Amino acid sequence: MTALRCDATLTLTDVNNFQLRLRAFLDEYDVPYRADDILTVIELPGGEAHFAAIRVGLHMEARAEARDGLETLRGIIEHYVSLFAGENALPLHWHGDVVAAPTFANFREMRVTRIEDLSPSIRRLTLSGENLARFDHPEEWHVRLHFPPAGIERPQWPRPTAEGGTQWPPEEERAEIRYYTIRRLDVARGEVEIDFLLHEAPGPGGDFARRARPGDLCGMAGPYGRGVAEASHYLLAGDETAIPAISRLMETLPGHARVEAWLEVESPVDALELPVPDHCDVQWRYRCRGHGPSEQLAAAVAEAIPATRDDLFVWFAGEADVSQRLRKRLKQEFGLQKGQHLVTGYWKRESA
Repeated sequence: MTALRCDATLTLTDVNNFQLRLRAFLDEYDVPYRADDILTVIELPGGEAHFAAIRVGLHMEARAEARDGLETLRGIIEHYVSLFAGENALPLHWHGDVVAAPTFANFREMRVTRIEDLSPSIRRLTLSGENLARFDHPEEWHVRLHFPPAGIERPQWPRPTAEGGTQWPPEEERAEIRYYTIRRLDVARGEVEIDFLLHEAPGPGGDFARRARPGDLCGMAGPYGRGVAEASHYLLAGDETAIPAISRLMETLPGHARVEAWLEVESPVDALELPVPDHCDVQWRYRCRGHGPSEQLAAAVAEAIPATRDDLFVWFAGEADVSQRLRKRLKQEFGLQKGQHLVTGYWKRESA
């Protein structure tokens, strides 16, 4: 039973356009929802997000069983508002079960305790924190890491306000936020392992990992993500950014299933020694042979799709444009249904 609710109203001149764009986005990314002429309801772990057309615009409601779920849903609703109504539509003013607090319920401060180079391009950091049981989820493996600017010993973190918004630190002290996959979690020891790609032109995550020293602080929020459906045949493919997720998938998929995986790195020296279960077949691909990012992965997946696809699941993560084209092929050319694939753009080439 839903225990907590909050709502907000947004004045819009064309609410129908908002609803159409929202539903097109949900359809493209296979996000479950239900809808009628007035209402769109997005079904998410832990609750629901409601978008209803009203006379003055849009009425939004979050329903969840606990505070952390309600905070997460408010963030998701505001993300869709920024996408389809513009950043100027924010902040929303929420009413109902909203509270001010020192931190968000799904946020933890984490400290670097170990550093290990897995290859010339991948560095693993072990982060320690308190009360990490919420991150031990069978499907939600992703987290948002908050990287404070260099040189700040005591970072400030975002906090929820009494209006349901977010109070951010001053611009010069505000952390950069990026999504990462938990490679390993030890709740009893209070540890997570995160693998970072050390780009030649790194972003905030790569910068943090490159300069990391034991004792450095970052923030972690989550978890987020979607799981895979049961199948007898899995096709998995991804570049360096997806290796942690694919590694966890190979460790957790049932032993009776056939699993084929393609992993892409820059060159042979970047390939990792991975524990590969007996029922999994892994092949490495290298960009140094002239291939564009993720292109050969998409080609390998398309070539491997069998004639009989009733019990097939495809998991793919890589460059965003390549991922989008593959997602369309899986639906239109190969006839895969919703629930038979999870194709995600982890990064965009022009912004890498």
